[in-house]
Amino acid sequence: MQDHAKALEKLKSSAMGAATVRAFAALEPDEKIRNPDYLARELLDPAMRPELDAPQKIEAFRAQLEQILPGAYHFQNARTLHIDACLKQAIDEGFKQVVILGAGFDTRAYRFGNEKNNVHFFEVDLPELQIDKTDKITALLGARPNYIEYIALNFNTQPLDNILQASGYDATLPTFFIWEGVSYYLAASGVDATLGFVSKYGASGSRIIFDYMPRAMVDGSGDYYGGAESRAYMAKFGEPLLFGIEDGAVESFLRHQGFEPASFFSNIELENKYLIDSHSNLHGRISGYVRMVEAVVRKER
Repeated sequence: MQDHAKALEKLKSSAMGAATVRAFAALEPDEKIRNPDYLARELLDPAMRPELDAPQKIEAFRAQLEQILPGAYHFQNARTLHIDACLKQAIDEGFKQVVILGAGFDTRAYRFGNEKNNVHFFEVDLPELQIDKTDKITALLGARPNYIEYIALNFNTQPLDNILQASGYDATLPTFFIWEGVSYYLAASGVDATLGFVSKYGASGSRIIFDYMPRAMVDGSGDYYGGAESRAYMAKFGEPLLFGIEDGAVESFLRHQGFEPASFFSNIELENKYLIDSHSNLHGRISGYVRMVEAVVRKER
């Protein structure tokens, strides 16, 4: 019980930390690189609000985080921008079903969903984290939106198949899966189980977008900008890195899992796409170990 409580506190702290970065990055004065998550601040501890009500503090926050975890601020910002862009494209193409695995304090269901566009969102997470989040959402919106289904699931003890029984989930519809900030904390068997579920139960044409790390980052053999600091920080808080994919091998890895790679972004490619400011300058560097991939479910004929 004590171990579960500690693990839960770490997960909540991690989710809150990511939301805090997004909330500050949403204050960036340059619209071109500003974080789009305008709702992140609403899910934070009220004690943080005075900080966020002082936009001039954005530079101090960014600099402080850069000292502790080089590249982390800009990674969080670019990752949000990239996943948002891919989700928007999927919805524009007609996707009506979105599953967010390990939703944490993700706000996309509230920013992209509404009563009119007929897109059904499913947020999957630990029940304790969901209670905290839905309490905040209810206080903010007055009620939980009826186009969002909350699936309480312990990834360590319950199969993802439980998603199939969720109210409104249609396994025949192409589905967009978001799996953000999770893969590197899982054993290889956990990664295989998640991708195996999406590949098996996602209708043909379904997509998944997720971030991962190179194997050399995980085992410590690689030298990446911000890598040593990140490994030390995560180990200190009991979240050691467990899974990585060798650079250059992600396409074969995904095909083995039943997917066809659709897009790949390294830290440099993310910087060039999302962090060039209105004056054509690079706003900041992203941690050198960052990798993001989107893949499409490939059904054998």
